[in-house]
Amino acid sequence: MTKTYLLCLANSKKYGERCIAGVQLIPDAKNAFHPFKPGGKPKWLRPVSDSEHGQVPAHLVRDFAVGDILQFDLLRPCPSEYQIENCLFAAGSVQKVRPAVLTVPHLDQLVENQEDALLGNRGRSLALDEISKANRSLVLVKPNEVQPYFTTPYNTKPRVKFKLSNTSYDLPMTDVNFFDQMQEGLEGLNGQTPYITISLGVPFEGKYYKLAAGMVYCL
Repeated sequence: MTKTYLLCLANSKKYGERCIAGVQLIPDAKNAFHPFKPGGKPKWLRPVSDSEHGQVPAHLVRDFAVGDILQFDLLRPCPSEYQIENCLFAAGSVQKVRPAVLTVPHLDQLVENQEDALLGNRGRSLALDEISKANRSLVLVKPNEVQPYFTTPYNTKPRVKFKLSNTSYDLPMTDVNFFDQMQEGLEGLNGQTPYITISLGVPFEGKYYKLAAGMVYCL
């Protein structure tokens, strides 16, 4: 069992519970946190439970938000096909340390903009033959022309449009914190362009859809 620190960059609903993920952090002697970047790239983690789909009970993480520093006891890595980031945590061990102070230089360290493809291609999903070649399911990007919106008059299905390099995307937005902000009429970005965590979801009708799982703002 290893005490592990995480910068939360995704906080979504999953089978009625939650899915959280982020970049592993390493504390120094002064209790400042730094991203763990083996090979020069941030190490992503998705803490999962031992339930059927790995979802995290909502009551354990309901007070957490994107941008928080979390700690938990890691039992063991448990990668599942393309979701190599999955790791089993000890039940009840996840805690909030404090909110992180995020600036452009901080987040730029974590960005991995992919010019030719976003997690495998330029579409909104991966097919079965493409997912077999995938070796990750999480990435942070710094997009342009970000536009969150609802697809229904009852404001129940949020999505976000954005551009990455020369490619336009239109993806479901599953960040529960940002969804609440949109419900309050705060869908405007106040002049800020967020970073976005993109996640590959579980299969649905034979496809693996890309999700905007975290809307990340900086100071």
